[in-house]
Amino acid sequence: MHLATQFGGMTVAAALMAAGSLCINASKVDGKMLYLSATVMLLVEVLKGLICGTVVAVVVPRKTALWIGWRETLYFAIPALLYTIDNNLVFVILRFIDPATLSILWNLKIFTTAVLFRVVLRRSISHLQVVSLVLLMLGVATTQSKHDVQPILQHHENITTVASRRQFIHEHDTSRVLIGLGLVSIACVISSFAGIATEFALKKNPGTPFVVQNIYLASFSMTFNGVAALLQVGPGGFFFGYNSWTWVVVGIQVVAGLCMGLILKFLDNIACVFTHAMAMLFTTLVSILFFSFDFSLEFACGLSVCIVSMYLYHMPSAGAVSAAPSCHGESNSSAEKYHKVARMSPIASDTVIDSPCETQDDDQDSDGNGDALA
Repeated sequence: MHLATQFGGMTVAAALMAAGSLCINASKVDGKMLYLSATVMLLVEVLKGLICGTVVAVVVPRKTALWIGWRETLYFAIPALLYTIDNNLVFVILRFIDPATLSILWNLKIFTTAVLFRVVLRRSISHLQVVSLVLLMLGVATTQSKHDVQPILQHHENITTVASRRQFIHEHDTSRVLIGLGLVSIACVISSFAGIATEFALKKNPGTPFVVQNIYLASFSMTFNGVAALLQVGPGGFFFGYNSWTWVVVGIQVVAGLCMGLILKFLDNIACVFTHAMAMLFTTLVSILFFSFDFSLEFACGLSVCIVSMYLYHMPSAGAVSAAPSCHGESNSSAEKYHKVARMSPIASDTVIDSPCETQDDDQDSDGNGDALA
């Protein structure tokens, strides 16, 4: 895929994610979310399933195999369950902290995703790419470093002395930061593992159309979110607390979810990490433009570092360590490399079809043995 196309898709997804975060905050009434997050996510998954089903009915050729087998189907159950937990957990986190603070804490996902990307999928990351990911964490954190404390101080201008100001910040932040940090840490691990599992499921059969795979993922997600909604719905009913902003959140989450699925299908989890980082920057930029956040030197420096990190990661030489010669002396394609990775992965070591190169090598070995016997 062309680099410009990659960045274009990542930018669109990042803008949608930033808009979703801000709209969730706007949907609060007197600072509280009255609706249930499980009902929102259930609607999101239903709409995603309907959209993909419509595309399959109208666009996908009728000869395309729609059934992928029980084992392949169950691979989508794990990320669906994890995404259900993670998506609902984000709504819970936003009850404790504001979007800007969440953007800082969410940087932990960069680290957890890189670790799982290397350990679970056993995908190689060069030293330069590791440096670029560290720079990304530092850059995004720097852009947010000034704005997390400012709203608290501005809201309580009557605190004049240095001692009383420090005491207030300590008392105000201690419980909220501990709860927020704990929830975000859990959410980062869950979200990272869900992304890894989704990438594995989507790329395991690269020939299966994305819309078909997403129907399976949405079906499991509807089941899990439906159970969560049934457990949470009270006397007010399914749509209790909904307002116009809630429906905007639903629409944005549908489109953003499909975009992120496409990124996992055709790129990888590290591209999703950069997309999340871009979304954080967009959130802060919108906050500066429309919500009285001051444009600071920290934001300018952090933004510059993030741009440099994206350039370093996508440099042609950055992934040179990962490239291995194929059986014909050329670099493996992404599909071939993924099949080799999947065979080494502990989650499905016995289910990946051999690449054409390996099949050819086996045939040559067999011919050689036959000649020897002859």
